[in-house]
Amino acid sequence: MQFWRLGVLLFLMAPTVFAIGAIDLTVAVPGVAMIVIAVLVISSMMATATSNPRLTAWSKREIQEFIVGILLVAIVIAFFTGGVPGVSIALTGNADYSSASQTILDGWIAGYSSAFEYIIIAASRIRAAATYAPYLNIPLWYVSVNYSTNPLAGIGILLGSLNMATSALTNAIFIAEGIRMMIGFMKATGPTVLLPIAFIARIIPFTRKTGNTLLAIVIGGMVFLPFGVIFADVLNSSIDMPHPSMDTDNLTAKPWAMTVFEPMCETKVIRLLLSLTDPLFALVVCLPLYLIPVAGPGLFAACFPVVQNVVYPIINIIFQLTGAALMLTWEGIFGTPIGSGVYVDDVWGELYPFLTAVNNLVLVGYLDFVFIGIVTMAGARSISSVLGGEWYMAGVQRLI
Repeated sequence: MQFWRLGVLLFLMAPTVFAIGAIDLTVAVPGVAMIVIAVLVISSMMATATSNPRLTAWSKREIQEFIVGILLVAIVIAFFTGGVPGVSIALTGNADYSSASQTILDGWIAGYSSAFEYIIIAASRIRAAATYAPYLNIPLWYVSVNYSTNPLAGIGILLGSLNMATSALTNAIFIAEGIRMMIGFMKATGPTVLLPIAFIARIIPFTRKTGNTLLAIVIGGMVFLPFGVIFADVLNSSIDMPHPSMDTDNLTAKPWAMTVFEPMCETKVIRLLLSLTDPLFALVVCLPLYLIPVAGPGLFAACFPVVQNVVYPIINIIFQLTGAALMLTWEGIFGTPIGSGVYVDDVWGELYPFLTAVNNLVLVGYLDFVFIGIVTMAGARSISSVLGGEWYMAGVQRLI
């Protein structure tokens, strides 16, 4: 563009400066239109005065284009105030098509989030089962046998499938949130900022083609993008949409041996007494006898060795043997092919339908996103071609 054309363009767009502070450029459109028509009238008068046929032809053509531009502005405004809400009411029952599309996207995101929550619960329970490794100390009076096991470690391989499902849902949520944000952005800035800029560029003779292209892009973002979401939801209603869910209780390894021992392990008094050594335990138990007048020292002397050498070891052995018996019973159930197989069948019976539903849900979501992009891009390109703007919008098409 030559420097004089750039100067004229900046002069014609000068009224927009007064509207920038209010973030509403609609008031600048009439100002620019008046300046443009004044310039065109002066050009026509100069052409007549100088008998310049080229300037006369240019002035007439530009005046015709100006009238077309004003009619285009009126048509677009009528389109937004009448035609589009009518179509939206017919499809969604809501005249605000942008809000209707955002509500639809909220529903999609809620479905993705629900599946995400199931994955978190499933992963935590499967990981707990895979890492549940009881450690047993079986006392044999003065000696003991230590035993540890991890019977359900192999179930951890299913965490890989859950990670893949998580990645797919994350991508779907990000795309849906991005579309929702774009619709909100176009709704907030389109009528007061983007459309006026496109109108101004369309009215000015030197930027007419650019203005037509901008107008098509703005209409694509304000109309075709939300309507693409609405049309996609209409298409989704014609199929049985997947709703991933599962009974997460079937994913619990049910370590009832640990559950039985849990109250005793959580009781601070029992934990403290059993953690004492033989002399300290005997001292705590027999010390009240020492406070008895006269016979106290003798009773304490008789009590202390019995508790230290007989009572405490027996209590400790009973406690450990009981825990060992419970743990060995649980190990016998889940450590055998039959016992662990039942748990694996329960887990796979819940995960396989769930992962299938997640796959189908994400696949439908990706198809919806592709459909929305095609509708938006095709609509913007068609309008741009009709208005005389650019047909190939490289940046926008690459973004889609």
